[in-house]
Amino acid sequence: MAPRGEIAARSAAYGKPVLAITFGVVTAYVVAVALGGAFRDSEMGDVLVSLALPPTMLYLVYQGSEKRFVYCVASLLASGLCFGVSPSLGIPRAGLSLVLMTIGSMAIPVLVDLMAVDMGRQIQVARPLCHTAQIAFLLTLFPFVGWELWTAHDTALREDRRLVGELAAHLTAEGDSLVVDKLDAKTGDRAVRRLAIRTKDKTYPLSDAALESVRETRTVRKTTHAGGTEATEVTREQEERLRLILKLQGTGIPEDVVLFSRRGPLTIYEAKVPLAKGGS
Repeated sequence: MAPRGEIAARSAAYGKPVLAITFGVVTAYVVAVALGGAFRDSEMGDVLVSLALPPTMLYLVYQGSEKRFVYCVASLLASGLCFGVSPSLGIPRAGLSLVLMTIGSMAIPVLVDLMAVDMGRQIQVARPLCHTAQIAFLLTLFPFVGWELWTAHDTALREDRRLVGELAAHLTAEGDSLVVDKLDAKTGDRAVRRLAIRTKDKTYPLSDAALESVRETRTVRKTTHAGGTEATEVTREQEERLRLILKLQGTGIPEDVVLFSRRGPLTIYEAKVPLAKGGS
């Protein structure tokens, strides 16, 4: 029987490569989930830039160090976790929040390194383990990303089919403009970010449309019968609706238009919509 010391040494020798492989695979999965979520929410461009920036900067900072590749992968893990968790916490992946998440992902590995130096220690990572983590990350990243994007595309197709159908039901022509009425705030935000209208002459993104807020008042009557008597309760409820007004530039109102959705450069769903004439 081998001595305990030898068994412990063998376990450590086998455990470190397994840990490096696990680290690379988990990071690839987290990054893939973040990219899938960014595709569904039409934020792919911003998230791609923010994912690429931290490892690029750390690659330059730790040039010549054996820790370089591990810290690059660690920053990707931090970025992927931030982007994956932020929607459930109500944090937008845009603007200042995105900048702070990018800076934080870049800073976490550096802070860990500096804290180790302050405690009189130095983080040592064997070069073979760095390469093992890197290879595991690269080999599993593309299959994970492919699966997540395929799943996200399927979800996006279902969502955008409903969104295009909802806007098509409220799309009318008024004067020299196309108008979409009676949209709730959530639907209006999605439409502005994802949809565009194509005529024979030009394509108009709905982000170019003017937005009007309209308050609708509804009267609700409830009648109840208790002990043979009739009681009527009248309440008034107010709802805020959005109105999109898209002015066509130098062209007449066509008989029909194509309403389509995009996620980045990809067209997800489109439908031809005949135009009903509204008020002028």
